[in-house]
Amino acid sequence: MHKIGDKIMYGAGGVMTIVDIREESIIDTPREYYVLRPTLSRSDSFTFVPVDNEMLVAAMRPLLTRDELIALLHESRDIPPIKWINENRARQEFFKKIMESGDRRQIVAMINAIDENGRRREAEGKKNFLSDENARAKAIRLLLSEFAVVLDIPEEEVPAFIKGELA
Repeated sequence: MHKIGDKIMYGAGGVMTIVDIREESIIDTPREYYVLRPTLSRSDSFTFVPVDNEMLVAAMRPLLTRDELIALLHESRDIPPIKWINENRARQEFFKKIMESGDRRQIVAMINAIDENGRRREAEGKKNFLSDENARAKAIRLLLSEFAVVLDIPEEEVPAFIKGELA
């Protein structure tokens, strides 16, 4: 059971804070909800997760610890890229599933695959597909936000921290 004030990863939504646990009536059916708010943005948007919905509650994962983040950093270069899917729609759907899974190793493997494919395409005189670059950027933002919260540093300082750690 999560509690108010917990910071969690929620699917591909990134780092969220549980700001309330309350009963709401949506479509005339009262249910208890976790009320989530993005941790790093000043957004007034909320995400309501029914407490009794096992699938959605399972998407609320604890943040990695500082030691786990640093271990992930050090092994990131050795994580093999995922198998590339040539068909764009299937590939984007696969990327979406990886992001929603919250598996940080798979997210790093996805970034590595997009980077590898970009280098291959560049050697052919082509650019990476915009949809792949957008998926890469979203994955990096997701990881950077978790680093910022766990390390308690501003998000813009995370890349310098990573470079220092990997130097």
